[in-house]
Amino acid sequence: MKQLFRSLALAGLLLALCLRASAASFLVISDTHMRAHTDAFDAALEAVAAAAQGRGCLLMLGDSTDNGQAEEHTLAVQRARELAQRTGAAVLMIPGNHDYSSHYGPEDFRAQYAAFGTDLAFSRDTVSASCAVMADGGVCLLLLDTNRRDGASSVLPDGGITEETLAWAESVLAGLPAGTPVIACGHHPILPASRDQRTPGAAALAGLLRRCGVSLYLCGHDHGFATVMEEGLRQITVGQPQAYPGWAGLLTREETAFRWQAVRLYSEDSPAWRRLRASSETLAAAMARGTLAGTAHEGDETAIRWFSDVFMAHVGGKLTPERCAALHAEDGSRLWREIETKTVVKVWIFSLLEHCPEQAQRLDIPLRRTE
Repeated sequence: MKQLFRSLALAGLLLALCLRASAASFLVISDTHMRAHTDAFDAALEAVAAAAQGRGCLLMLGDSTDNGQAEEHTLAVQRARELAQRTGAAVLMIPGNHDYSSHYGPEDFRAQYAAFGTDLAFSRDTVSASCAVMADGGVCLLLLDTNRRDGASSVLPDGGITEETLAWAESVLAGLPAGTPVIACGHHPILPASRDQRTPGAAALAGLLRRCGVSLYLCGHDHGFATVMEEGLRQITVGQPQAYPGWAGLLTREETAFRWQAVRLYSEDSPAWRRLRASSETLAAAMARGTLAGTAHEGDETAIRWFSDVFMAHVGGKLTPERCAALHAEDGSRLWREIETKTVVKVWIFSLLEHCPEQAQRLDIPLRRTE
């Protein structure tokens, strides 16, 4: 009987929220990888604070820290509080694989980031840091912890969704009043369908969201802006505010749809933007050299340049199908295919070209999935 009364009370609360004014806006970022005070990092937070003014909510989709260390989490919480105070927006955060470590897990995240999710939630998962929050405009934010451990300690880079968390998410979605718009958020992408090979449970989560009428899933992890649409479910991946091209995502709930657009945080003639581009080019070259080390193509400038071209096109939102096909045909692609190593980096770069996700600079998404 107590459970019945709790369910009725929750339904009444949700219905009241759904009847509020429909205006709601969310600024969305991911992968800040906080580790120290630097000029680029501080400039990024200033730019995010400016863009978040007047928004109802700032969503931070994981990897807020670089290595899940105590001092990094302290900094991340401090900066989240500053952003909330300066902007007036509710700041909501979910964990990414970099936020966990051998000595820091879901229970630690729930406790330390309680003010940015758990304390605002109407439902909480017991086995992960997942929770559900009602936002302005009667929008339910399903904030998912998509991380997975290998044994007791090691956190797997591509994550995974457990059966227990899927069951919790299903119970939340089943308990919502009919017609409630839902934005599902996780750190790891779950589309295209082949993603399930890297992120166990991704296909099951995508299927659950479709069955429950959810039309939109927001994520990070891949450090670039892109979108995938499969069987009525739209996935939008956002990039880093402190990396080239310096974009955030703005999602607005309107009468019949969610409207998404990329927001430029810096002007392209600003010193900050030029620093971001140079830094990303340096990072791309370093990733290529590190992955090629010890292979037959170690130090090969053609292979390094090819990887950098793919990387910059991806994060810059310029991977069109034609560009993907052209890059796949270049000599650098052949060199990378010849190396035996199947590191995360190699799998990721070829996944980008083979699936060539659409660009996510301006989109309209139905509030609810339709058949």
